[in-house]
Amino acid sequence: MNLTDLKWSKNVNYQGSTVFWTFPIDSISKIFLLHWKNTNEDNARNPKQGELIMIRQYAHVTHVVKLFNNTLYGGDGSGSEFNIGRLIQVVWVASDLENPPNYKEVFGCPIVFPPDGKVHLLENNNNFKEHWNNHGGFLEFKNYVKGVLDEYGEWKEPLIEL
Repeated sequence: MNLTDLKWSKNVNYQGSTVFWTFPIDSISKIFLLHWKNTNEDNARNPKQGELIMIRQYAHVTHVVKLFNNTLYGGDGSGSEFNIGRLIQVVWVASDLENPPNYKEVFGCPIVFPPDGKVHLLENNNNFKEHWNNHGGFLEFKNYVKGVLDEYGEWKEPLIEL
């Protein structure tokens, strides 16, 4: 898997639960909506088609997803506060969702992300920059994280190449 477009991280929690949310993945359901809080519409528009987002849940990295297009979906009338979303396809999933890799191991250092459900540009995170600027930069991070993800999970063949 080419990680050139790995740029983002997003915290996802299944509301009202402390168990990891398992995206419904099988041979035909790798594409679905990743939701944002309704008030975070601008943030939901930030990632562009083809870019990758590392999904964090409870201080663990559980998935890597690819943005399918640039469309923001929403307004389904459900009344949910998480009523907007982006169409994504899963490209990596942790092999053991009962014990996925800790974010410190995946990112190579402790990183503080706000638990706000927004996407955050990795290169703008001060902890990330401080560590990786002294360890070969963003390109070296991508080489490092590919090895960690290879060890702890499975790359999924995309249903549709973007």
